[in-house]
Amino acid sequence: MQAFDFDKNISILRQAKGQAIPWHETTYPSYTADILTFAQSYFKSDEYDRNFDRTLRQHQFHEGLSEADVAQLANTSQDYSLIRAIVSAIIRGEKYTPGMWQALVQNGILLDLLVRERDLKQKAYDCY
Repeated sequence: MQAFDFDKNISILRQAKGQAIPWHETTYPSYTADILTFAQSYFKSDEYDRNFDRTLRQHQFHEGLSEADVAQLANTSQDYSLIRAIVSAIIRGEKYTPGMWQALVQNGILLDLLVRERDLKQKAYDCY
């Protein structure tokens, strides 16, 4: 496992927010190298919750989450493990739902989630 660089990746998502991500006649949208690197680094880091499905069920999310629910949680949740599980599900989800990242990057929801995750993690460490 490697450490995840929140600040570097938050910067990447800030730059990508509101930018069009083209989707030509391919299986996946044409993500920039930075977005792909962000996703790989999160997946390979200790932030990635390999049991995100179990974590989501423990938080009473059995059928997935709508984009609106994810956006609300990104702005209001005080639960680090929940936000971490949601980001992990999104990172993994692109494989099964092509274009998932496209919407969440463009509208800034993935950015909001990552900022919330960083802040909640920092808050937890500040308590010790």
